[in-house]
Amino acid sequence: MEIDCIMETKRESYAEKYIMEALVLLMERKEYKDISITEICRKAGVTRMSFYRNFVDKEDILRKWVVSVTNGFLEESRISYKNDSTIDYFVKLFTHMQDYLKPCLAIYKSGLMYIVKEEFDRVFLAVHEGEYDAYKSYFLAGGIYNVFLLWLKNGCKETPEELAVRMEDMLQK
Repeated sequence: MEIDCIMETKRESYAEKYIMEALVLLMERKEYKDISITEICRKAGVTRMSFYRNFVDKEDILRKWVVSVTNGFLEESRISYKNDSTIDYFVKLFTHMQDYLKPCLAIYKSGLMYIVKEEFDRVFLAVHEGEYDAYKSYFLAGGIYNVFLLWLKNGCKETPEELAVRMEDMLQK
């Protein structure tokens, strides 16, 4: 009985991952509003039942995908404003964002960047809890988010290293 439960949990974990990947891939090829749940399920190779066991709607998929990508980055990069130099911190951050440029552009074109902004806020509040008050965390999250948004809108012409230098300069003045 316990093995069945473990297998079911593992299957649902894979279903969730496949559904998130399917939506992101579909968004890179067509407009978000034109993507159906059926199409996502077909692309992911799962049933609608699996979809609704894991998600409420398409926006829920994007939220969970953004959180998953962010958590993976934080764990893998060990990014730290305290331990990294300012330049290294921003190079890591903007390189990560550049790695997800296609999905971010698709999210932007779909008018769903508020999901990314919510994630910036969540992470900055959590990472700097006890160190900064909420106002400073929101200020930093909003500033970095807006630099990222402008970079995205302008076609990411600068390298992550160039942006890091600009960010360091802004913070020192």
